Amino acid sequence: MDIVTGLAQRLYFPTGIYESKFMAYLYQRTIHLADTDAAGVVYFTQLLHICHEAYETCLTAVGLDWSSLLQAQQVVLPIVHGEIDFFQPIRWGDRLKISLQPSLEKPSQFQIRYQIFHAEPDPEQTKPLAIALTRHVAIEPKKQQRCELPEIVQRWLRNAPKAEDSKI
Repeated sequence: MDIVTGLAQRLYFPTGIYESKFMAYLYQRTIHLADTDAAGVVYFTQLLHICHEAYETCLTAVGLDWSSLLQAQQVVLPIVHGEIDFFQPIRWGDRLKISLQPSLEKPSQFQIRYQIFHAEPDPEQTKPLAIALTRHVAIEPKKQQRCELPEIVQRWLRNAPKAEDSKI
């Protein structure tokens, strides 16, 4: 971490590390046996689940109180689209680094691009193991209509690293 520029923050969580840098939000996690299929390779829905875990942890780190958000029943943030592409197998025991790049699409909608790498990559490996995307919308539950994103999510998106700034 470059102390002179002061560009990074690091917070430690029981499940991984969250970093906020200009290049991306980062989350680390080890693949557990329950994440894999009978061949010991991560099952595709599990990697999407892990990406969602990274998103939750990231927003929690910036102060979103998920419990209060859900109890208030004023807004929900469902995923309306998800996709994932694998380039190499991810196996039980692999330690991953997940890069999150969220971006605002509309006042009621945002997306997150994820790049999944080995936490300790081979210096010759420049391509991610997998990439994913999730698209989220803000819905007012009682009216079942789109609404503006909560202020804390808007702030998270405003402060998010931009894809063009990414070094990953």
